[in-house]
Amino acid sequence: MEKISALFSRVMLKLTVFNSTVILLVFIIYSSIIYFYIDDNLFDTIDSAMVRAITDVGENNKGLFPSYRPQQSQNGKGKNIHIEEQRRKPPPLVDLRILIVAEDIDGRILLPEPNEKIDLEDVKKMLADVPDNISQSKNVNDHDYRILSVSYPAQHYPTVRFGKEKVTEVKRISAITVVDSEVSMLKRLVLIITVGTVIGFFLIIGVAYYLARRALVPIKASWDKQQQFVTDASHELRTPIAVIKTNTELLLHNPDHTIEEESIGIATILRESTRMGKLVTTLLTLARADSNQIEIEVGKVGVTELLKDLIEQFQPIAEMKKIGLTATLEPCMEIIGDKERIYQLVVILLDNAIRYTPPEGEIVVEGHISHGLVHITIQDTGIGISPEDLPFIFERFYRGDKIRSRDDGGSGLGLAIAEWIIEKHGGKIQVESVLGEGSKFHIQLPLEAKTTA
Repeated sequence: MEKISALFSRVMLKLTVFNSTVILLVFIIYSSIIYFYIDDNLFDTIDSAMVRAITDVGENNKGLFPSYRPQQSQNGKGKNIHIEEQRRKPPPLVDLRILIVAEDIDGRILLPEPNEKIDLEDVKKMLADVPDNISQSKNVNDHDYRILSVSYPAQHYPTVRFGKEKVTEVKRISAITVVDSEVSMLKRLVLIITVGTVIGFFLIIGVAYYLARRALVPIKASWDKQQQFVTDASHELRTPIAVIKTNTELLLHNPDHTIEEESIGIATILRESTRMGKLVTTLLTLARADSNQIEIEVGKVGVTELLKDLIEQFQPIAEMKKIGLTATLEPCMEIIGDKERIYQLVVILLDNAIRYTPPEGEIVVEGHISHGLVHITIQDTGIGISPEDLPFIFERFYRGDKIRSRDDGGSGLGLAIAEWIIEKHGGKIQVESVLGEGSKFHIQLPLEAKTTA
């Protein structure tokens, strides 16, 4: 048991680590998507505003210089994604944060109007190494700026008027805007995501442990059930094997005895061999049922005729035990199901009823159709089942002290098989019992079998 507990502990640890990793990765990916989405949309809006500002310069000076013609791109199509986007969007009213500057053919920086607060050296730093038609962010003097520059070919230099300059040719027009607030917001978002990830990590471990524990509950229950099944089966097989072994050794100790002299021992060996064979067959049936290897052969089943035949077969056995066996059956009861399994079901219940009903007792079998169901009732005046045992009688190898004993030949598997047959046919079984007075098994089977896989 300690090895089993250690095994499940290791599995739970692995599941916890795996679940934690998966959930954490999903959380990180989700957070990254949010960050890059906000980053992209935030600066895309600013870039579009700068494109519009550069375009406005061209519109205000269109009488002085030709229409803007961007550089030919590497793919030769000569299209600028920012200008194309601008054409699709309505212009804003105004954006006062954007500064438009130009660079003439001599490399001088031209401002739209004289501004003593603007340091031309700082502007040159901003414009240095800025690629054409691609927005770029830079930090200058502890401030974050967004810059977009458009260069023109020599044969298409525009002429613009800036400040006190009358008319001059420029080779580049740039838009500059402060993005301190946007960068600060993104930094706060990164901080929130980081803190959230750290805090969420511990929550994720708890959730992962809970999920691992929940996932192992049915597995452990199935494992425990299997171990109990193996233990009970081994225990059941041990008894007949021990009896056979003991009687065989006695026979070997008396080689001169005749068969007649050892007839009791031989009969015991035969009885226990038969019992062990039935037990192995029953175990095989349950094992195949658990693995869904037994197929239900659906066909028309005459329930009335089947019950009559079985009652005739059990009548001599009941008479030998001085037990009354009577039946009240509605004629022409038919269902769609597996005849062999229905036969096996009734045999199990009738066999139990006769086995646990004392002499002078009574067994009554009833059958009728109601609300689309065939109702079969098998009631006896046997020893009954205690209230403590009643909830467990369909469990494998279960025996109540007062209702089952190995001396009667029961293995504790019959009712488990009966329940499986009923479930396969989509039916129900109910049990009423009073200790010392008898039991009543009530079966409901649909006319059209709702067989399950």
